[in-house]
Amino acid sequence: MLWAKIIFGFSALCLFYIFLGYPILISILSKIFPYKNNFSQIGKDEYALPSVSLLIPAYNEEQIIEDKIRNILDLDYPSEKLEMVIASDGSDDKTNEIVKNYFAKVKLIEYKKREGKTTLLNKTVPKLKNEIIVFSDASAMLNRDAIKKVVSHFQDESIGSVSGKYLVFNIDDTSRTKGEGIYWKYETYIKRCESKYYSILGAHGALYALRKKLFKPLPIDAINDDYILPMYSVEQGFRAVYDSSAISEEFATTSIHGEIKRRIRISVGNFQQLFLLKSLLNPFKGRIAFEFLSHKFLRSFSFVFFISLFYSNLFIIAPVFHYILFLQILFYLSSLLGFLPAKMNCKIKIFTLPFYIFLITFASLLGFYKFLFGEQKTTWEKSDEV
Repeated sequence: MLWAKIIFGFSALCLFYIFLGYPILISILSKIFPYKNNFSQIGKDEYALPSVSLLIPAYNEEQIIEDKIRNILDLDYPSEKLEMVIASDGSDDKTNEIVKNYFAKVKLIEYKKREGKTTLLNKTVPKLKNEIIVFSDASAMLNRDAIKKVVSHFQDESIGSVSGKYLVFNIDDTSRTKGEGIYWKYETYIKRCESKYYSILGAHGALYALRKKLFKPLPIDAINDDYILPMYSVEQGFRAVYDSSAISEEFATTSIHGEIKRRIRISVGNFQQLFLLKSLLNPFKGRIAFEFLSHKFLRSFSFVFFISLFYSNLFIIAPVFHYILFLQILFYLSSLLGFLPAKMNCKIKIFTLPFYIFLITFASLLGFYKFLFGEQKTTWEKSDEV
């Protein structure tokens, strides 16, 4: 049937562009048309370093918070220029008690009632005293020079936000964790290219920095704050860049159930971002509109093209399409079979990539449903551990 072939061709073309075409294109563009930076490395004179506020949101982090404090106290940054703040969002474990043991060096902002990370950021950022804010998750450990690396970019007045490189370490060989490692390498490459071409899209909460003057209060129901805040700075005409030498590391301890929940939450946030940042789809925005359309908008709706590709394939009789349908079925079976090794921590690497692609796509579908019907909580929850 003609209509089936048209839908199949369009869906296949979109999926190719989303997952392969755009990465290839942005790689080429970043080499041919790199954005001209007004940037030079900060010199060795430490008096040139700006004053920075390091903000760590926390909720019931008693198992990791002391390691985090020791990590930030070991950072290679002048102590007189670094305000270290832990904001506790109604923690009812020993988090606050542990932080108070370091009161001479680390400031605790304690909120009695848990209201969610969005409200915590809206309340806390205005209280910070410095003009550059570095955000970091409690579970992420920073390299000693990480803050120096990210803040060095702010010598360029066109830069409003900087994201560091996120590494998942202590990864086992299950389909889930191996897939996550491959996914982050893939995303890291795209970020590097986007940063050279113009601007990255969002950041990772493990480590990113923002000019305080560009901070805009988040909507009360905002989910992916680490995406929205940097993109608010981009909306104001500034760039968000990526520094792969500024490194944060985190253990991969989430169970398969916890990973699915995390991915669905991220997906709900993705659709929320499309609404909040819709002005970036304006073609007159230039390079950022191209990136936002290709990397965020189309990627978020990739589940639509997967479904239409499979459905239209059912109505095409030509023999070659029978083989394509078989390959699609094989892909989905491999993805589902990958669920069991991931659940049991088995080492079956052949299922790694199809499983993680399916996981992200399935989460996008459920995320879209939850976004439409407002079923996602805005307060963060601990992911289930292995």
